[in-house]
Amino acid sequence: MSPYTCLFATLLVAVAVSGAPHEDLSKEHAAEVAQECKTETGASDEEVQHMLQHEPTESHEGKCLRACMMKKFEIMDDAGKLSKEHALELIKHISKDDAEKESAGAEIVEKCEAIEVPEDHCDAAAAYESCFMEHLHEHGLSLAEI
Repeated sequence: MSPYTCLFATLLVAVAVSGAPHEDLSKEHAAEVAQECKTETGASDEEVQHMLQHEPTESHEGKCLRACMMKKFEIMDDAGKLSKEHALELIKHISKDDAEKESAGAEIVEKCEAIEVPEDHCDAAAAYESCFMEHLHEHGLSLAEI
């Protein structure tokens, strides 16, 4: 399961071009990172489960859980902005050489990078998540497919 599967389930929708977060992408790794973020943000087990099941959250802790995941996987930078480069690398990694999915993912990243997001990183993560989910749906994709 990708971070987006786990985060956006996230993220997303997070990825270093040459360094590691996306190279060690697995359901188990994402769950480990989610537990780290749970501790850091004060999120509940229920909020972790909502994230892992692609369910939106309204709680601030749940949103911060997503922001933490996005930062750990480098989808969101320290300024609370989407890292286009890392998001594209993630899409490439999780699309498994499917050119159509990679192309749709790149288009989604472009659109979501361009949105205005709140200054609060937790709220920004929720806005990015919402954007990705909306555009995945428009392309007939689900997180599990990418």
